[in-house]
Amino acid sequence: MNDDQPSVMSRPSPARSDRRDGADAGERSSVLIPILLALAVCVVYLVSSSILDSRGATLIFGADSYHYEHLQNEAINHRAARFHPVTIVLGLGWMKLLAPLKAWIWPLALLKSLFAAVGALGVWAATATFATLLPRRVALLGAVLYAASLGVWYFSGIEESKIVTATLSVLYIAAYVRLRERWTPAGVVVLSIILVLACLNEIVSAALVVIPVVDTVIRRGLDWGEGRWIVPHGALVLLAWFVLEVFVNGGLVPESPVFEGQSHINMLLYYLAKNDYGLASIYLFVLNWFFFNIAAPTPTAPMWPQVGGYFAPEFTAYFRSLPRIGVIASLAVIVVASLLPRYRERNFGTAGALLLALAAYSLVRAAFFFFFNPGEPMLFSPAVTLAHWLILLVPFAASRFPAKDWLLAVLAICLFTTNAGFILGHDVWANWWPMRSPG
Repeated sequence: MNDDQPSVMSRPSPARSDRRDGADAGERSSVLIPILLALAVCVVYLVSSSILDSRGATLIFGADSYHYEHLQNEAINHRAARFHPVTIVLGLGWMKLLAPLKAWIWPLALLKSLFAAVGALGVWAATATFATLLPRRVALLGAVLYAASLGVWYFSGIEESKIVTATLSVLYIAAYVRLRERWTPAGVVVLSIILVLACLNEIVSAALVVIPVVDTVIRRGLDWGEGRWIVPHGALVLLAWFVLEVFVNGGLVPESPVFEGQSHINMLLYYLAKNDYGLASIYLFVLNWFFFNIAAPTPTAPMWPQVGGYFAPEFTAYFRSLPRIGVIASLAVIVVASLLPRYRERNFGTAGALLLALAAYSLVRAAFFFFFNPGEPMLFSPAVTLAHWLILLVPFAASRFPAKDWLLAVLAICLFTTNAGFILGHDVWANWWPMRSPG
C-alpha cells in the first residue's frame, strides 16, 4: 500500500463527517445569533432614542435623564455620580472614546448610543442564558421577548442609569447560570466582579446574592461544603457600600447640601418618611412590577405630567387594544399550560431550584423598593425582567403544550407592537379595534 494514501480506517466516514459539520455549524450559529440579535436590537434602541427625544418623552416614569445629559460635554452631575458612579464612569469613557466623532454627530446622540449599546449587551447576555436553559427556538423567542419588554426597551432609549443596573443584573444571572453548570474559580471571580460593579452602580443590587444563596440551600440543604464561596462573595457588597460612602461620597464627589442626597441612609430615611403604603399603593406597585414593566397598558402615560407621566393603575386597559389583548391572552395560556396537570412537567431537576432563587431575588428587590419608593416602581423593575421571563418560559418550554413556538411568536409580535406604540406615543392599531379608548 502507498504510504501517501490514507487507509480506510483513517478516513472519516461520511456520516461522521456530516455530524461534525452539523455540530460546527450549530456552534457557529450559537455564537452568531446572539451577536446579530444584539446588533439589531441596538439599532432599534437607537431609533427609539431619537423618537423619544423628539416627542419629549425622556422623563417618563420619573426618569432622571437630565442628570446624565451633562455627560455629552464630559461634565458630571454630582447626585448621579454619588449614587450611580459606574454609569458616570461609563459615560465619561464613552464620550472620550468617541470624541473625534463630535464634529459630525450630535454629542447627545453619541451619549444615547451608549445606553442603547448597554441595553443590547443585556439582550446578548439574556440570549446566552435562555440558550442554556431552553431549546434553541424557544431561547431565541425568549431573547426577543426580553428585548421587547417595555422597561428594557424604554430605558435603553434614554440616558439613565437604570438600563446599566438591568444589564449588570442580566450579566450576573448569565454568569451564575454558567457557573452552576460548571463551577470554576475563574467563574466565581467573574461573578464577583459583576456583583461589585452592580452594587457600585446601585447598592440595592446586593439582592443578586439571594440567587446563589437560595439556589444552594435548595439543592444542598445546610451542607455548605460546595457553597462556601458565597460568603466572601456576599461580603463584597459591604466593600462596595464602603467605597460608595467613604471614597465616592464626600471624597471624589463633593458632599451634598441636601439631606436626602448626603448618603444612601439619608435617602432611605427621606423616602420612608413620606411614602404611602395603602392598598392603592400596593396595587399600583404590583401592576408596574409584574405587568407594566413587560407591556405598556396604554400608548401614553398621562398621570403625573409634571414629572413625565405614569400609567394609570388599571389592568383593564389591556383589553382596549388587539395587540395588548394578544399579550395578556398569550401570557395567560403560558401560565395555564405550565400549571395544568395535563401539560405541566412535574420535575424540572436543578432548574427548579434556580427558578425559586430567581423568584426570591425578584421578591426581595420588590419588597425593598416598595418600602423605599412605592410610587415609582418602573424605575427599578427592569432589573428583574429576565428573572420574570425565565420563571414563565422554563416551565412552559418543559410542558407538553402543543405549538409552543407559535404561541411565543404570537406573543413576541403582540408585545413588540404594543410597546412600539408606546415608543411612538400612539396606538398604531387604534383605528382597527372598536374597543379603543381616547387614552
